[in-house]
Amino acid sequence: MKSAMPFEVLDESCVGLVENDGLLDDRERRLVVGAANFHALAGPGQTFRLTVLRGPRGTMPSLTDDQTRRIEWEDDREVVGSLVFRSSVHTTADAGSQDKLVDLAVDLGGEPEVASAYHQLNGVLGKVRRSVRFFAPVQFDVLRQYRTDMTERRYRRHDVPRKAPVRISRGASANPHGDTPAILFGLHWLELGGAERFALETIQLAKEAGFLPIVVVDRPSTHPWITRPELDGAVVVPLSHPISPDQESAFLNGVLSAYDVRGIHLHHSSWLVQRLPWIKSVRPEIPVIDSLHILEWRTGGFVDISVRMTNVIDVHHVISPMLRDYLIGRQGLAPERVKLATLANLTTGGIDQSGPVSKDHDGPFTVAFVGRFTQQKRPYLFLQLAAELKSSAPGPVKFIVHGDGELSSEVHGLIARLGLSDVLELRTPARPVADTLADADALVISSDNEGLTLTSFEATAAGIPVVSTDVGSQASLIAEDLLCSRHPYPFIKTAAQRIRTMMISPAQRKTWLDEQAAKAEAFAKLPDARTWIRDTYQGWLP
Repeated sequence: MKSAMPFEVLDESCVGLVENDGLLDDRERRLVVGAANFHALAGPGQTFRLTVLRGPRGTMPSLTDDQTRRIEWEDDREVVGSLVFRSSVHTTADAGSQDKLVDLAVDLGGEPEVASAYHQLNGVLGKVRRSVRFFAPVQFDVLRQYRTDMTERRYRRHDVPRKAPVRISRGASANPHGDTPAILFGLHWLELGGAERFALETIQLAKEAGFLPIVVVDRPSTHPWITRPELDGAVVVPLSHPISPDQESAFLNGVLSAYDVRGIHLHHSSWLVQRLPWIKSVRPEIPVIDSLHILEWRTGGFVDISVRMTNVIDVHHVISPMLRDYLIGRQGLAPERVKLATLANLTTGGIDQSGPVSKDHDGPFTVAFVGRFTQQKRPYLFLQLAAELKSSAPGPVKFIVHGDGELSSEVHGLIARLGLSDVLELRTPARPVADTLADADALVISSDNEGLTLTSFEATAAGIPVVSTDVGSQASLIAEDLLCSRHPYPFIKTAAQRIRTMMISPAQRKTWLDEQAAKAEAFAKLPDARTWIRDTYQGWLP
């Protein structure tokens, strides 16, 4: 990892802040390196003294924002140490102008603790919202769905603003740059997620192709995945905002001058996509891929942003036929600029596919939920379904809830309130999903929004039928009868009916599973994202 750093440590007494000697844990150490990466790239040739702080549990890191330039901090911050380093990025400035020591203070935040957006609401409004969500989560969701359908589905409009195509003199590409071939990656954050799983795989593919990955993430997070092996040797930059415009442009100038950036690959990164017009004005020859997974019901999300920025994106990569059809048919993008390449087998390698389709039911019929405890995944809706099945199932039934996340306290409280403690097992992400699928007879996906869930592929590989909301491109994989409305009450009614049918009719369960397997087989014949990305990266080599 040292060879990729755009800086050198000057004070050997503090080298422990960037090497593993126990002063910091591995996540904290990589956050320090990430902060140093940013400031070194934004300040070519400069010397910095980085005072490293640790905050209370649950606080977010402050690594690159304007606050880092103030050498004062709250009383509840612990000073871990300081790091003196010099940027090794080439500069044409006078040597004398680089002699000044720049003092910075970066805050690593505290021990990771999941925080929910609605917990951040203050005052009476926050208390009311939290109470309604906790005591009536399904009714709360009904109101959200009504608001979605009546007022917020802006992505269906046809008047998406378009900008004129960028036309830049090719002479701009003559700007000097480093010799190390690199790919600039833009990610949302370094946390568990389908887009992040694929992003890490592409980062690994870039390394295997001989590129240095430069990985920029732009959302507040403690970044638990920053320690993943795919990031070893990469230049990782976890941004914290706000960053002044001067610092933003200095950072991007540093990246483009220090490395030979041969391509840009976006994975749900709003910060980097919004700076593509400037990058294209400086280096118009750099190709840009934007990988898209999900069309948000409320705003269109990253798909909407991608459409608006299409004039500076070379290829819109989509993982499902639904997204391809939307971009081409609804938004009018040229077919040759939309590439369908799927993630059909991204996470199925560890799944035992040799088990029988029909399981021995001496024990209870087991229904599982696998996913993050977030508003998108709606674990509370699964728990309401579990309560319905506990009282109406034609035989013994058991439930497994596998995950963690910002709604964790709600999930635990609702399990007790609904009287599910005796029939429900909670499992954390530390346990392999393959274990849960091996124990399950049916998987339920209760999401409000999805692209095409990786757990659907995993369940199919394990021989488990999936009952799912009919969102995103789930219809590409799920049996038609097992697709349910995303609206809460119709979802519970239909999902409960289908699971009761599975319990009394193994033959019908097998019929649905066979349909699901046939769809998965057809899906697997579509272009594979990893193969396409590997070939694309090879084409970017010098």
